[in-house]
Amino acid sequence: MAGYAHALALARAEGVTARELLPFAKGIAEILPPIFEETGDEADTGRFAGGDNPLTSAVSTMSHVIETSEGHGIGAGVMRAVAGLAGRAVGLGYAEDGFIRVVDMLVPRKS
Repeated sequence: MAGYAHALALARAEGVTARELLPFAKGIAEILPPIFEETGDEADTGRFAGGDNPLTSAVSTMSHVIETSEGHGIGAGVMRAVAGLAGRAVGLGYAEDGFIRVVDMLVPRKS
């Protein structure tokens, strides 16, 4: 819901109504179940296929969203936190992995 609230705020700042954004939001919602299945398998197997959307692409996209948001005076703290997490994964050598690699950044290492 935080992501959707952010999208609504950014859309409003760009002159797009919530009603106009709705078809795109629904489209995102429709593609999520297969993404959850695929990335769930990746998290379980430890094989994070970046394919057409490696972490570097996600970091780039988030940077654009942050810049545009902040240009409108919209807080981007949550997006900055996620971008930082993804950037950390890139810095650790996982640039070509898929986004769900960040699971490894969130789970504490067992000693």
